[in-house]
Amino acid sequence: MNCPRCGTAGLPETKFCKNCGAPMGAASSAQPAAAPQPATPAAYPAAYPGAPTPPPGMVPVVYQATPGGPQQVYYMPAQGAQAHGAGGVLAGLNAEIRKIAATDELEGFSLKDTFGQAFSRHSEEEINDYLVTGSPRTTPPLELVQTDWPKPWMFFRILAVLAVAYAAFYGLFLYSQNSKSIPAIMVLGTFAVPLASLMLVWELNTPRNMSIITVLRFVIVGGGCSIVITMLAYLVPFLSGDNILIPGFVEETAKILAVVIVTWGATSRRYPYQLNGILIGCAVGSGFACIETLGYGLDAYSQTLIQLIGQAQNGTPLAPIFAAATTVMVDNLTMRGVLAPFGHVVWCAISAGALWRVKGDKPVSFAMLLDGRFLGAFAIVMAMHDLWDISIAFPNNAFLNSTAGQACGWIITGAISWYVLFTMVQQGLHQVRDMKKAQLEHTVAHVEATLGLGTKRYPMQPQAPAGV
Repeated sequence: MNCPRCGTAGLPETKFCKNCGAPMGAASSAQPAAAPQPATPAAYPAAYPGAPTPPPGMVPVVYQATPGGPQQVYYMPAQGAQAHGAGGVLAGLNAEIRKIAATDELEGFSLKDTFGQAFSRHSEEEINDYLVTGSPRTTPPLELVQTDWPKPWMFFRILAVLAVAYAAFYGLFLYSQNSKSIPAIMVLGTFAVPLASLMLVWELNTPRNMSIITVLRFVIVGGGCSIVITMLAYLVPFLSGDNILIPGFVEETAKILAVVIVTWGATSRRYPYQLNGILIGCAVGSGFACIETLGYGLDAYSQTLIQLIGQAQNGTPLAPIFAAATTVMVDNLTMRGVLAPFGHVVWCAISAGALWRVKGDKPVSFAMLLDGRFLGAFAIVMAMHDLWDISIAFPNNAFLNSTAGQACGWIITGAISWYVLFTMVQQGLHQVRDMKKAQLEHTVAHVEATLGLGTKRYPMQPQAPAGV
């Protein structure tokens, strides 16, 4: 099946083109009908005698707030009306998000099945074998790569161990008042959740061609590079204002530029899968989030400490002051740690995944950042970043600056971001499946050519006797 807009080949079950995001017209016919759809505008109650003619390409839709209540007729595009009838506003919103991100609808994905092994027990040998991968001798061949949804479990163990250590050091500090445990509190509170989220995305990388050491290198180098680019960008006068759009543009651009820099040349060729790009982006985003959170935690601690010492009188014990400053820092680290998976970590993973979709088997380049298939997903990332910071743009709005208002914004942006990321992971799994199929077809053709199979042979014609 080919896309009616750009001609890109797609699978029979594909509903949206993976290249331009346009609906695949014949896809709906290949799927079993789940519910009856209104076939013509006449099926709507709005088509009564003397009703006005709908505008071209529009169909009438009836809205009724309560059963038996008043009806209101409005017009919408025919394609949107189908989405309205099939799943309402939420289904239409999901379709628009997938269209912008150039991804397909999630198929065969279940939170219960995917994360069902998170609490299962695994032996030490299983854990060691699971983590030792990514080298030429431990990377599985393409024909053995998993193409259905993986079932990650290691990320939960990483999160549990680091969270318990974080709580233990904070409890030790409260009991002993020993300030030497403060650095451990800062480091564990900063890295616990981002590293667990990174481990989750590492487990979703089914080609398993990237080792833990390689991923941590991208965290350190990519995260540091993105922070440096961000700090230099904020020194530019027109990028240092209070406009809500500036942080989203500056920080997301800095992170994707860091991805390009750390994968320049042969490195990007070494990781050809879209799942690799998602993992690299997640590593860079995790590094950015950790460094940023560490800075905010240090600011919260030092500012509180300076303020309390300034208010203290001569002879005031310092231990309660250190405890109060540490409590403020822990609150800051805990909040930012819990929210980390819904911000920089997932946003950079989406951006890099879209970049890898454009890259294909070519080396990465800055010119690819201008490709429409990348810009659509990148626009979603910047929009989510700006929506995350919307309370800053409206400091006098009581709801947006309340705990409930901020929580609503974080939940919405986090849900949309992870939905887009999972659709990209599915796209990456489909890429692996297509590559496995192509390799199998190539192998079969090679074997047939070697053995002389598959060649049409004609029977030999009788030869005339010599001299006749």
